[in-house]
Amino acid sequence: MVDILQLEGVKTVGYRAEDDQIIVTVEHDEEPLQSCPDCGGQLYKHGNRTNTFADAPLHMQPTKLEVIRPRYRCKGCKKLVTPELVFLDEKRRATKRLVQQVRKRCLDRTFTQIADDTGVTLNTIKNITLDFIEELERDVKFETPTIMGIDELKLAGEYRCVVTNIGMSTLYDMLPNRTQKTLIPYFAALPDPEKVEWVCTDMWRPFKRSFQPYLPNATLVIDKFHVVRMANNALEIERKSLQSLMTRQERVRMKKHVRWLFLRRYSTLDAEQLESLHELATLHPELKLAYDIKEDFFDIYEARNKSEAIKRFHDWERNLPSGSKSFRDVAKTVNNHFEDIFAYWDSPARITNAYTEGNNALTRVANRMGRGYTFDVIRAKMLYNKIARSISTINTQPSRTGWGWVSISKKTEYGPHIPTLADIFEEEP
Repeated sequence: MVDILQLEGVKTVGYRAEDDQIIVTVEHDEEPLQSCPDCGGQLYKHGNRTNTFADAPLHMQPTKLEVIRPRYRCKGCKKLVTPELVFLDEKRRATKRLVQQVRKRCLDRTFTQIADDTGVTLNTIKNITLDFIEELERDVKFETPTIMGIDELKLAGEYRCVVTNIGMSTLYDMLPNRTQKTLIPYFAALPDPEKVEWVCTDMWRPFKRSFQPYLPNATLVIDKFHVVRMANNALEIERKSLQSLMTRQERVRMKKHVRWLFLRRYSTLDAEQLESLHELATLHPELKLAYDIKEDFFDIYEARNKSEAIKRFHDWERNLPSGSKSFRDVAKTVNNHFEDIFAYWDSPARITNAYTEGNNALTRVANRMGRGYTFDVIRAKMLYNKIARSISTINTQPSRTGWGWVSISKKTEYGPHIPTLADIFEEEP
């Protein structure tokens, strides 16, 4: 019979189709065992044993091996002995080559897809994946970011902490939660902490309290998008307050035509939207004033330098109407985080968390992947994706020594490229 398996130590004696699977029967084909591996005593034949193992698919169909092996009993210690076969993973009841196939695909495809292709149970796929993740955790190390981003992301029903490399647009790590109990030991154990020069995050104080003692060279910059979002929220409060005094018809019209207008910058409005804004100024001048206050707050970030930005903020704060509580709350928050907010103008290339691109991309990936997986599996699928990692991997260049040019086989990994992650997982069916 043709050896369609090419597995060491067995010969194929039969095959059949059964329940949309291929079943291949193989027999042990090596010299009989002579001595007990434990005590060295003499062995005698004690019948045969047949076990079933999953194998790599044949002809695009799940495949199982019926492995027939002789059994021996030791005359001395009475132990039953079965010959080992090097291609089997006895723990997983599968061939080693199938386990390797699962390992290669488990971070790119769903467990259900792999189970359907291989005929292996979902639980086995999961266990193989968890073992693989454990190896990756041990072996794969990313370069500590010079410009670090710290943000939160709702994933699998809970808020997680996401650490990014802003300079490389990569995902550096994901933590199971954002509490100080988790964050403090994480930053205390961070490799090469002196490399971190800038940290961009939001105004949630536990972030700052967690990393500040352990990153000696880091300056905190509060993310621009989290700051200006406060003005949008304040404007929304003003709109809802005024809307509550309107008739039902007026409220519907306000929500339909004005709400989305308020979220846009004045410079991006088209002719029709400008006309709507002009009409609003006539009908509800106090709401148009709130829109202008929001725009003036956004303009602070148009300042060319730090001193100009500070002056713009103080002018904006001084001109706030006395009754505008929502915007006065914004001013209070800015003053509470003054140094960290205006450090934005000290940082290179105006550091932000790329909130509208990077974090939203992560959110799309998380929503795509967060169905039925544990946090550890989702984290591994994002952190260790080979394609996204390869884009941000730099190979060491040859260097000149006393013996000439020497090429050292070394690569520096910065983590998976966030936009590539989004593209990969959005393309999945």
